[in-house]
Amino acid sequence: MKEDNKLQKEINNCSLCGDLQKLTENSIQIGATPFIIIGESPAKDGWIISKRAFYNKENKLQASGKVLEKLLNNIGLSINDIYFTECCKCIIEDRKQLDKCSQNCLPILHKQINQLPCEILVPMGKHPTQALLGIKIKKFADCVGKEFDIKISDRKYIVLPIYHPSPLNPKGYKDNVPIFNKLKTYLK
Repeated sequence: MKEDNKLQKEINNCSLCGDLQKLTENSIQIGATPFIIIGESPAKDGWIISKRAFYNKENKLQASGKVLEKLLNNIGLSINDIYFTECCKCIIEDRKQLDKCSQNCLPILHKQINQLPCEILVPMGKHPTQALLGIKIKKFADCVGKEFDIKISDRKYIVLPIYHPSPLNPKGYKDNVPIFNKLKTYLK
């Protein structure tokens, strides 16, 4: 059995977060970058249906995807070029559950990350950053754009948190531009 199938079976059989709807397949969008962008959890109307990160069921780029696409275009990439997954493998409607569910899904996320050639982990927002770093963050702005070294199994990674690229987030584009410029240096 392929490793992807094993992980999907593990996702489907997990009940740590209760009876939440889960991703219907292993949630890695395949890219070709030295980094993987890690979201919080899948949106109910998002890629859980379309099977494409940041696209809705009509196969249209969602609002956050448009902001992320603009950031990626600034460094010569598009959403179709990146690795992407979600920290939580379930649809989390109550944001109060994000911390607990992020911790519950961390072993699966680690297995996904270790399958990829990526060296840099780019969590979008506080919850996936906390899960990856294993710390409680009081002020997310103190972490954004800073590089943190972590080890998963025997591999070393750099964690480079970004603001969530939601158009509702006033920092989602403007304050992420310098971080994406930093990411560009890893592309060479």
